[in-house]
Amino acid sequence: MSNTPNDSMNDSIKQNLGTRRIPKLPAPRFPDATLTIQDIVAPRSPDAVDVLLVNPPSPDGAIWIRSQHRVGRRTRENMIWPQVSLAQMAALLHPRYKVAIIDAIAERMGWKEFEEKVRKVQPKYYLTQVTAPTLTNDMYGCFLAKSIGAKTMAMGTHVTPMARQTLEPYPALDFVLRGEPEMTLVELVDALEGNLPEDKHLKIHQEDITWQPIPPDLPYHEKLARIRGLVWRRGDEIVMNLDRPFFKNLDDMPVPMHHLLPLDKYRIPMIKGPYTFIVTSRGCTAGCKYCIKHVS
Repeated sequence: MSNTPNDSMNDSIKQNLGTRRIPKLPAPRFPDATLTIQDIVAPRSPDAVDVLLVNPPSPDGAIWIRSQHRVGRRTRENMIWPQVSLAQMAALLHPRYKVAIIDAIAERMGWKEFEEKVRKVQPKYYLTQVTAPTLTNDMYGCFLAKSIGAKTMAMGTHVTPMARQTLEPYPALDFVLRGEPEMTLVELVDALEGNLPEDKHLKIHQEDITWQPIPPDLPYHEKLARIRGLVWRRGDEIVMNLDRPFFKNLDDMPVPMHHLLPLDKYRIPMIKGPYTFIVTSRGCTAGCKYCIKHVS
């Protein structure tokens, strides 16, 4: 079969390409603003806080219960659960650190409003509650906080038994606080800020006879390795520290900062108007294998 005109043209192009050098294109030079902006520090607003404690928005606009004192679930009875645990941690951090609480469930707050509030308070440290059914949703809050420079932390009944499985797929999460989170949080913030423990915390710390204060001048990784109950990142490695013992005496803790909570938003069936509660004990005398109580 004779060659078609197109075949002859293709042969000609191939011969020419074989004898002619094709010039090498220069590598693209995209602009790099690193050196220009690396020394620019965004000014902190008067509303900026050191630690932001959050009960983040729900994934579907419904009322979810994430508290350590209840198994994480969507409420069946429209009960809005008071975030006394967040108020308790605020009291342990105050007054050394400026603290704020956002209870997005009680405020019926969506992600747009939540993001505006987080950006307004510019936290250095962001602690979120997490449950298994809302995990991906809850990690979005860590992504937002990380984007403005915050160190991110998670606590709750999901991350306590599954800390590694949570940190691995979510790089925006820096730390997990396993079990009772209060003193792990306090010790972590003190270590990151280079502070020695406050006198009001010494009695609680010393209930663990193996506890030793963390010297402020220790290298970063050595500080983190000493904090009981902490799970953290050392490069690509996830490090799980020794467990922190349970509290021996809840009376050693200060009164929760209830005034930081949206107290007028909490509701429970058969009670007209708002309500709240105090936590007089933790745990359970039973050891049911299907229950999360013994974990947190």
